[in-house]
Amino acid sequence: MPEEKSHNDLGVNDQENNVPQSEEIEKQKDIETDKDEKSNKGQEEENVDDMIRTQDLFQSNSDQEEEVLFEENLEDYQRNLIEGALYASGEPLTVEELYTRLEISKNDVQKFLNELIEMYERRSTALTIINIGDKYQMQIKSEYTEPISQFAEGGGLAEKYLRTLTIIALKQPILKSTLVKIRGSGAYEHVQYLIDNGFLNSIKKGRTSELTTTEKYAETFGLPKNIEEMKKEMVTQLGIDNE
Repeated sequence: MPEEKSHNDLGVNDQENNVPQSEEIEKQKDIETDKDEKSNKGQEEENVDDMIRTQDLFQSNSDQEEEVLFEENLEDYQRNLIEGALYASGEPLTVEELYTRLEISKNDVQKFLNELIEMYERRSTALTIINIGDKYQMQIKSEYTEPISQFAEGGGLAEKYLRTLTIIALKQPILKSTLVKIRGSGAYEHVQYLIDNGFLNSIKKGRTSELTTTEKYAETFGLPKNIEEMKKEMVTQLGIDNE
């Protein structure tokens, strides 16, 4: 008869037979867990890469926007510098003077000057920027010159003096005798007043005098100091026929 196995023998053998199967199951679980971890890790890395790419994109756009903003602010700043220089100078300035002193490129200075001229033409303002030969100057528009002149150095001028002074400026050098024929005998008093206030120069010419305007006149009314340039500018601004 076959030999009967004891209960203990069966348990030991079953346990020994179950050990490899248990280990195999654990290994399979470990493999699956490892796969899951690798998959999760791969997904996390992919998400991180996506985040980095997104951040790079936003950063790139931000850098471009900041660069454009900086360039716009720089242009505004440089244009304002030129505007301020023209205001502070009170005298015509060349492109060379502006780009040398302000350290702005020559092409940019010319560009900003053209822009400023257009801006002042569009504005409702008493000021204008004009081109006189190779120079540029900020000055008062002709229609505002008379009422504003009272605030300039030397005080205001009554209309009668201003009219006489305008004729002298346009016709200079002009003899006093010629001026009297144009303005009447009151011109004698006008001339003396204008000389006393530093607006006229008078040089003796025979029995009469030759009259010309001074630098103070040009500075007060924002006109070129060169006489010929002054005449051209006055003819243009005031619409007066200088014949």
